Amino acid sequence: MSDLNTLTFLLASEATEVSSHAMLMTIAWAIAGGVMLVILSRRLNLPAIVMLLAGGAVMGPSVLGIVQPDSLGQGLRVIVSLAIGLILFEGGLTLDLSGYREAPATIKRLLTVGVLTTWIGTSVAIQLILDVGWQMAIISGSLVIVTGPTVIAPLLKRIKLNNRLHNILHWEGVLIDPIGVFIALLCYEWMVKEGGEQALLNFGTRLGWGLLVGVVGGLVIMFVIRRKWVAEDSVNVFALGAAVLVFGLADAVVAEAGLLAVTAAGFLVGFAGKVQLKQLRQFKAEITDLLIGTLFILLASRLSFEQFKTFGWGLVAVVGIVMLLIRPISIFLCTFGTDLSTREKAYLSWVAPRGIVAASMASLIALNLAEANHEIPKFVESFTYSVIIATIVLQGFSAGPLARLLRLKRPEPTGWMIVGAHSLGRRIARFIGDQAKKSVVLADTNARMIREAQSEGLVAVSGDARDIDAMMDNAVVSGVGNVLALTDNEDLNVRICQNWADVVGSDNVYRCNPSEQELSNDDVRDDKVAGKLTWPKLPKPSLVAAELQRGEAAIIEATGYEPAFSQLATPMITIADGKITFEGPTESSDNDDKTSHTLYLQRRADYLMRAIRPELITKLKADTLEDLLQQLVALAITVAPDLSREETVQELLERETAFPTALGHGVAVPHAYCPGLDSRLCAIAQLPDGFDFSAPDGEPVKLAFLLLSPQGDPEGHLATLADIARLVIDPQVRHKLFHASSPMEMIATIRSATAAK
Repeated sequence: MSDLNTLTFLLASEATEVSSHAMLMTIAWAIAGGVMLVILSRRLNLPAIVMLLAGGAVMGPSVLGIVQPDSLGQGLRVIVSLAIGLILFEGGLTLDLSGYREAPATIKRLLTVGVLTTWIGTSVAIQLILDVGWQMAIISGSLVIVTGPTVIAPLLKRIKLNNRLHNILHWEGVLIDPIGVFIALLCYEWMVKEGGEQALLNFGTRLGWGLLVGVVGGLVIMFVIRRKWVAEDSVNVFALGAAVLVFGLADAVVAEAGLLAVTAAGFLVGFAGKVQLKQLRQFKAEITDLLIGTLFILLASRLSFEQFKTFGWGLVAVVGIVMLLIRPISIFLCTFGTDLSTREKAYLSWVAPRGIVAASMASLIALNLAEANHEIPKFVESFTYSVIIATIVLQGFSAGPLARLLRLKRPEPTGWMIVGAHSLGRRIARFIGDQAKKSVVLADTNARMIREAQSEGLVAVSGDARDIDAMMDNAVVSGVGNVLALTDNEDLNVRICQNWADVVGSDNVYRCNPSEQELSNDDVRDDKVAGKLTWPKLPKPSLVAAELQRGEAAIIEATGYEPAFSQLATPMITIADGKITFEGPTESSDNDDKTSHTLYLQRRADYLMRAIRPELITKLKADTLEDLLQQLVALAITVAPDLSREETVQELLERETAFPTALGHGVAVPHAYCPGLDSRLCAIAQLPDGFDFSAPDGEPVKLAFLLLSPQGDPEGHLATLADIARLVIDPQVRHKLFHASSPMEMIATIRSATAAK
């Protein structure tokens, strides 16, 4: 007897070991195969579900047998339910009320009238054509009510429909999933399990309890994140655990209430916690990809060709009716009296792909029907997967061409997003909007700057520009086709350009470089660094913005080619015929018609640049110091007629006697304060023959700067002298100044050298 017991124990242990091994390999193959097929489908630009269904069928018992879903037992139900819950939580996160406001009437009808029309119409078609019994027809009809975010979201991302259609399909896909699940459960419980009265009671309890737990759970998650009780790098894991807890608490009391609970919780968290949840949506999207791949492999592995063949052409006919008759009738009823165009209604009538929720519920109900020894337990699965395959393949591949044919795609975005809502960013935004007639949106994480921009009538959104998915959820960002990163952080600017280059194209991303390090065009061309470099020699944008607010810098708009502006200020943006370039106009580009508009930045901190003029630069020959000063002052009088020549020359001579202004290295800087001036002037004279200025190093002076300042401006006077000293200390700069062939070349050399200091 003891030998028999030992043998029984050994056999049971071996069976358990085999079962555990089969479970482990099934999960391993499902996860690995699902993820790989999702990645491959994106690489090949194919609908992921098509490859997952095919992959699951091949990996299942009917072909390779490496995935054995039956080895999971009741665990399959648990995995499916929990995975769907997390998928719906992620779907809730993506909902945005601004999208709902685009077409509230249509969305509400799709979730009510559309649901009933699809359910009833499909049930009638199934019974009339296949005669499987009203019980099975009604249950099967309820399973194809849903569309689902897992199939709609990738489709919308790829096709880029106009905003209204995008929002209608997205809201329908997210919210119809829990509705469809509840109705399918109601039908199953009513028809097969517990009868009508109990089924209705379960439906109401499930609805009320799911909403209660979801709202409370969402508020708690939002409260914890806003209070920053969870470290920023742990928010993703916390949200995942909290979503599972919400699902579990709801399901523990009322079966399947968790699906509605996590959808509601996700909506609340996504709606109220956008700023705090910087990377949550991306993290959830990655988890969703993993779950979708795994689920489809597990569920599709249960399918066999024979179960579809059993129902023949009748099954094909019903699927055709669902797609070509019932969906158009539903859309006609849901859009009647709305302002949707005929083309928009036609598109909605065609596009309604089914996804993972329909597949999961069909498989679960098929398992329950099989356990209940139902006559045709495989019908609900065969029908639902037929609809999924047909809609994914036919609608998935035709949705794009149909959108182009009906002219429903979103116009090619030409708007601008400027990252940095400081005063410099706001001024650039206004210029682009006014002169180029482009939509411009400012983005920043600083709430105060966002409020200031909005108070000036500009469009501004609060958010991290690196998080493209979160930014694109805002309708005003959908028209962005160009991005200018204008923050103080060079690495941040590069990262923003890298992220957005995949969305708007590498030729449409620009960045400032607030550090002293310049990046070559070869680096940008070779994609070593993303983003075209703009204004490489300007200081940090926040510094320029502060100067603008303090009045130490000025923004100047000029029309056509203005030589003085082009040389004395920094050209920021030129707009000609709607084309935007980050440089100044050239004389040849717009000499007569004045069609270009240029925005210049003139900084008071550029003291020397603000004091010089092209007409104040010349070549001179003088025999005496007084003769040299007379000629320089005469040059200054050409732009300041009220200046007294005699008094100014006398003042300069007295200063030279007391404090000689020869700096050495061939440079002298005579200077004085003059009562007849309103602003500083700096005349520059090249002395090719040299002039004995009694310099400390004994070298003849070949370059003389005459600086004249109004009385009462010692700060500007001294700062300009300092600019000159810093300029001429560089021997290469001195050489260029000594040999400049024209005033413009002289100014360009000074401007380049002072900007680099």
